[in-house]
Amino acid sequence: MARAYDTWSSWDRKNYNPDGSMKPEYKQLLLDKGMTLSSIGYVEMKKMNEVERFEEREQLYMDRYGIPYSEWVKQGPQMSQAELEERQRKAIRNGEEISSLPMDIDPDDYYEEVGSF
Repeated sequence: MARAYDTWSSWDRKNYNPDGSMKPEYKQLLLDKGMTLSSIGYVEMKKMNEVERFEEREQLYMDRYGIPYSEWVKQGPQMSQAELEERQRKAIRNGEEISSLPMDIDPDDYYEEVGSF
């Protein structure tokens, strides 16, 4: 899966670590420019929260659809609900366990579909 860091601009990569924390030299630059420690901490926390939300979304899409969010975005709008449903049918045909299917499914529907193959 992709990391939030991989989607950042070169400026962000220069000034932040992959976990969203500020690099020491950037913190010092902000201090030298007169920014308070609490303001710096706030900006740093926003970036760290951004990283956390990105990772949660990646995992959610992986669990639900079998593809990380970043990959789905790269594919663009052509990956429709119909295509996601086709992935689901293919996974069922291949004997995937209910817990590893790309999308959530009612257990009764799952066993009904498995029985039809």
